[in-house]
Amino acid sequence: MTTAQLLTPEAALGWLRSLSVDIREAAVLDASGAVLAGDPALAGAPSGRHVLLARTAHHTMVVRHGRRALEGLLRADMEAAVAALEGA
Repeated sequence: MTTAQLLTPEAALGWLRSLSVDIREAAVLDASGAVLAGDPALAGAPSGRHVLLARTAHHTMVVRHGRRALEGLLRADMEAAVAALEGA
């Protein structure tokens, strides 16, 4: 059995940016909505056009992307990154 690598919020955003060509802004929030890393302007952003959210019990990742992003792939990468914040 292997243990997943625990990432810091900064490392999770860096890893995500390395996978996508069209991330405009990104942030990691804690359960209370405080920004742990990234763009503070995204703290209150709802999901919608060009904005994706990935959540766990303790973290939320918010990404604003451009039109060249592949949303399904970006969402999967976000889910993996936010899970790695908790070592899941």
